Amino acid sequence: MLEARKIFTAVTGLVLGLSLLGVGTTTVCADTFNAPKLGISQIAPTDPAIKKGDKIFVIVKDTDNQTVEVYNQSGEKTGETVDMGTTYTNMAVKKINDKKMVQINKNQWLNIKDVVKE
Repeated sequence: MLEARKIFTAVTGLVLGLSLLGVGTTTVCADTFNAPKLGISQIAPTDPAIKKGDKIFVIVKDTDNQTVEVYNQSGEKTGETVDMGTTYTNMAVKKINDKKMVQINKNQWLNIKDVVKE
């Protein structure tokens, strides 16, 4: 019991001594100066209008299923899919059944929510 107390006091004394050494370290003071003037920020539009002839890029919000449904000119699903990351040249933009669609080839259309302007 007496030896455990001696070891305990020795360890606490050592810890206390090392902590006091850390307090005595020097601190560095930074000089004050005027910050440089920053330029005016430019805000990019979050949803730029996609027009005929623009390059478009297919994006996917669902990470499990990385494909996008393809529609026909009537706005009906064809059962075909397009992979994420594919780029196309937009052939037309049309509103079908209250959905804005972009034409990627002769008879394939994509929902505008699934593409971004490249």
